[in-house]
Amino acid sequence: MSKEHLTRIWQWASITGILFVLASVVSIQGGSSFLGKLVGDAASDAAANRPAIGFFAAVVGAGLLFVASFALVLHALRHGDRWHERVPVVWLEGLRTGTWDGSLYQAIVLLLFLALPAMGIGRSIEVAETGDICELNTAHFYKGSETTLLAPPQSASGNQMRLRREGAGQSPCTDGIELLPRFGTPALVYGLPLLGGGMALFALWAIFVRRSASTRNNSDDVAPLPEPGATL
Repeated sequence: MSKEHLTRIWQWASITGILFVLASVVSIQGGSSFLGKLVGDAASDAAANRPAIGFFAAVVGAGLLFVASFALVLHALRHGDRWHERVPVVWLEGLRTGTWDGSLYQAIVLLLFLALPAMGIGRSIEVAETGDICELNTAHFYKGSETTLLAPPQSASGNQMRLRREGAGQSPCTDGIELLPRFGTPALVYGLPLLGGGMALFALWAIFVRRSASTRNNSDDVAPLPEPGATL
């Protein structure tokens, strides 16, 4: 892929992930009800599904973070000798990144595109962990405070396991969202965010730590010191 292709992937995957995660966090915090009142609509009961919202925000946000970070890694490895040249330029075509304000702009974009999704994903996982778990159409109930999505309860009767709101108690298990069996749920809720976070850290290494090819060549071209007693 060309430099322009990688820039577009980095830009749109990051923006989509930020908007999705931020909208989910706003809903988790009760902002949907507040916004509904502002525009005259009936307040939505988004807070009732906070664990489900957090679950999907963590999974989708982590997937988009991985895609964006992977494009950032490829761009940083293939283009630019200095850190500000290795970050794709978004929105401001022709930006001179070597100036102080251009470098500041690149740093702000990098911070927003990586830090905002990471913080939102962390908050989403935290909220998803509060949800109660039950087995569909059975009397098998598990409190969120006593379970973890890293090792969720498994089905005892062969039915779906459901993640629902915190404090659902022993109300009939007919709502909530389905949890994948065995390692499916831990892989999505924890494995995918770790993968996305790891790729983001690798991107930061490629931007700030990795030496450019020109720097290595210049260091290799330095003449060796003369032997002791040799005539210059």
